[in-house]
Amino acid sequence: MEWIAILKCPITSQDLRRLEAHEVEELNRKISGKEIWQADGKPFTEALQDGLITADRSYVYPIIREIVLLLSELALTADLQKIISHTLSDDKKLVKNFYDQRGWHTDLAGNYEDAVIYEDLREVSRDYIRKCHDRVSRFLRPSGKYMLDAASGALQYTDYLQYSANYQYRVCVDFSFQALSEAKRKLGSRGICVLCDMTNMPFKDQVMDGFVSLNTIYHIPKEEQVTAVKELYRLLSSKGKGVVVYDWFKHSPWMNFWMLPFRGFVFVKNRILDAAGRLLGTKGASRRLYFYAHRPEFFRENLPPYQLKVWRSLSVHFMRVYIHSWLFGKPILNWIYSREEKDPEKWGLKGEYPMLVFEKE
Repeated sequence: MEWIAILKCPITSQDLRRLEAHEVEELNRKISGKEIWQADGKPFTEALQDGLITADRSYVYPIIREIVLLLSELALTADLQKIISHTLSDDKKLVKNFYDQRGWHTDLAGNYEDAVIYEDLREVSRDYIRKCHDRVSRFLRPSGKYMLDAASGALQYTDYLQYSANYQYRVCVDFSFQALSEAKRKLGSRGICVLCDMTNMPFKDQVMDGFVSLNTIYHIPKEEQVTAVKELYRLLSSKGKGVVVYDWFKHSPWMNFWMLPFRGFVFVKNRILDAAGRLLGTKGASRRLYFYAHRPEFFRENLPPYQLKVWRSLSVHFMRVYIHSWLFGKPILNWIYSREEKDPEKWGLKGEYPMLVFEKE
């Protein structure tokens, strides 16, 4: 486990090392005696099999099924003075709970619920989506030691595996234990799986030769999105390259034009349902996920230097409405892809999903 050397404590920033057998035994004795707490103040009662400990021995981070729990709130301590006051926000918990409980579980067809809800899985769209996935590889270093996959999820598409094909390790980080369990199953010994918060990455500076963060940043609270991207950039080594796939959503002029009638209908429908709920005294439907899309200008002003490219100009909603095999769907998608290839900056700015491409000197 040489890769432990690139980790750091998310609370103290100290180096971490693996627990020795006698230390695990001593910790379990204290756990049995109810002398160990999580850093969020909750008593810890499960026997520990493996873990990492800080240099000053103040915090222990469990390793469960080869997944390292480096979320601050889940650190273990025997010192009540080491309890931390900050915990996950409600918006982050919403994302974590959705993916643990639903998003990374499969249906009878073997599709993850996240893809069923948020992607276009129809055959007519398959080639276009695959070619968009392939684009990411062009902007990464072809090989290296560590390739970070920030909010990796369950690596739901086999297309995603190509990004780290010539790297020694793929470092998967996510909020969801379920997601990391799936990722570890697919990557085996080449996968390093870390449960952590993207706005407080438990890694030392400049240790990643590349990174990808696909369709994730907009699920982070709006005031922390820049922090998350800057954390990715901090981890990038000299000559390292990274790609963030974002969603302009209502800041995409082309999707606004084509989807305006449908968005208007949804807006009116939601207002009617909200009004009916207030009259009847019933509670409205709960949110699945937190989502916030910044304007392109905001990122240009606040992020490290990057190139803007296109990942996919079409939204899933657009494709489900307008793209059909009986309506020349495949030729239309082939034409759109060719236009994206010809002017990737324009289509990345005006379309739905841009790529923000980073390279550190």
